[in-house]
Amino acid sequence: MGVEDEVTGKNAKWEYELYDVLNKGNFRDLDRLEELFLRYRFGNSYLSYGKFETEFTPLLNHSDGRMKPFAHRGGWAHLNFNSKHQVNLGWLDGVSPRSTTEWFGMDEALGLFYNGFQPNGEMADYHEFYPSSGIGILNYNFRKDNFQLNFYDFYQDKVMNTIWAEIGYNLADFNFGVQYVYQNPFSFSEDLSYVNRYVQPGENGQVLSSQLSWGKSGFNLALGYTHAFDTGRFLFPKELGRDRFFTSISRSRLEGLGNADVFILKAAYHVPKPDLHIGIEMQQLQGPETGKFEFNKYNVDESFQINSHLSYRAHGFLEGLNFNILWIYRRNHNHTDAQSIFNKSNFNQLNFVTNFNF
Repeated sequence: MGVEDEVTGKNAKWEYELYDVLNKGNFRDLDRLEELFLRYRFGNSYLSYGKFETEFTPLLNHSDGRMKPFAHRGGWAHLNFNSKHQVNLGWLDGVSPRSTTEWFGMDEALGLFYNGFQPNGEMADYHEFYPSSGIGILNYNFRKDNFQLNFYDFYQDKVMNTIWAEIGYNLADFNFGVQYVYQNPFSFSEDLSYVNRYVQPGENGQVLSSQLSWGKSGFNLALGYTHAFDTGRFLFPKELGRDRFFTSISRSRLEGLGNADVFILKAAYHVPKPDLHIGIEMQQLQGPETGKFEFNKYNVDESFQINSHLSYRAHGFLEGLNFNILWIYRRNHNHTDAQSIFNKSNFNQLNFVTNFNF
């Protein structure tokens, strides 16, 4: 894995993510305390403090596709007023990013991984330039009959604020959903040098994502479309979680892009006996141009990608054991030079994951 490519000077990426990406020679000392918290329950609500698996949000999440998923530290309040209304309040001051073994404060975490490019094409360098004390989360969920509303406000101290609104409506066997995201940077970035900014003043990431799905007798079919506007790049630290737009899939997220369009077709089938799930996702990314960085933080190309997956959940004596197979095919549309595709595109990848939950 440590052998460097002769052209790009880079080595393996996803293989190292099975261990510790911040200490690539470490293949043995991989222990990490992921959960240690106090929880007080009252009715259907609770308060938690410590290290825990963050309640699912579309940005801060577990993303358990590696040996070490994301884990967060702080306080969380889950307030379940009744079947229609729920509120979640959180303040997180620490994180152990996916594929790492250490814990970091929010001021250390931002920029631990690849920083990408600034809109003018310069290499970004923002690690340890933001003395952020943490990230606050406000979430309100409303459900009534066939309608549901999910609202999130992510306040990242010193960095930016992200509002995420999502609605869904069920009609017979159909479901229609819309997600809208708006981001606003804080003034702290204005006092930093251009290359040391995580987000540039005046950048307002905006995203509109939609999906129409149909499901019946274990079969589900969905069409999705996402548009990132040209008001700025959609940004959220890779060290904290992964975006969950309707068109987001493994190895292809929207983070870092603006002025882009994503189309997706998804099909899945569940066989009750044995408990088997089969699915395929076909995604088309349009808009990004390599060498043009204004809306392209990681210098990616337009691409086409297919994900196919098979999962099996055991029952009886082996209850809790599950197996997952994921095959990914991805190719660029315009550029196939080594710098454009290495650890990015033009590959076939097979993943086999076994989990035992108890």
